[in-house]
Amino acid sequence: MRYIAIASLTAVLAAAATIGSASAAPPWQGYSITYFDSAGEVVGGATANCGGQYLSWGEHTEVFEKRTWICD
Repeated sequence: MRYIAIASLTAVLAAAATIGSASAAPPWQGYSITYFDSAGEVVGGATANCGGQYLSWGEHTEVFEKRTWICD
């Protein structure tokens, strides 16, 4: 019984780590994303800076441009 509880907890933690890492940048990298609508107009954006702060605004669409940079 204890083995099943530990295995379940491990699976939940692994899933949470995977979901959290989808939007997080590596510690040595910052990025910004600009989201566009079908007409090419900017409708949203997101930035993860080198200090670990994440800012998101507007709509998230399937059409986007991502720019990355290396942190000093």
